[in-house]
Amino acid sequence: MTKRQTRTSSSDTGQPPGRLRLKLNTAEDVRRELGRIYREGKAGTRCVSDVSRLANVLQILNRCIESGDLELRIERLEAEREIT
Repeated sequence: MTKRQTRTSSSDTGQPPGRLRLKLNTAEDVRRELGRIYREGKAGTRCVSDVSRLANVLQILNRCIESGDLELRIERLEAEREIT
């Protein structure tokens, strides 16, 4: 398990004990997770339909992250422009 992954108890999340909880806060985090589920599908350890569903959700999450990052960058540029 990497430092970005944590195990949670069922009382914390309402999920079965031992479920893996990933931090997907950045586009890089999402990219790594997409790669992981792709490899699982390719290796046959995860159903291809599950891979497809998860990949779609991850793509939506990635667009949200990118939009948020872009919004912050625009706000910073606008603030800098107001200062000068």
